[in-house]
Amino acid sequence: MNMFTDLLLLDAISNLKTTGAAILTAMQLLGIVSAAIAFGIGAYHLIWGGVRGRQSSIVWFIGGAAGLVVLMGATAIAEYIDSQVVF
Repeated sequence: MNMFTDLLLLDAISNLKTTGAAILTAMQLLGIVSAAIAFGIGAYHLIWGGVRGRQSSIVWFIGGAAGLVVLMGATAIAEYIDSQVVF
């Protein structure tokens, strides 16, 4: 390969990393909003759910928290992979 092709490849990889980081940031923002909605629905079930309210609220709380942990951990995983891969 010549120098021009190498520069184009490095530029393409840089653009790909930037796009991936932007997509991950957008997904995390939507994840935070979704977790807040899930916690709100869980609170609704807990307060006004009657006899089975506590059981149904636990599902919403655990689901919202687990999804939030996975999405926030995705940044750490992406940074680890970025530090390990060399082009």
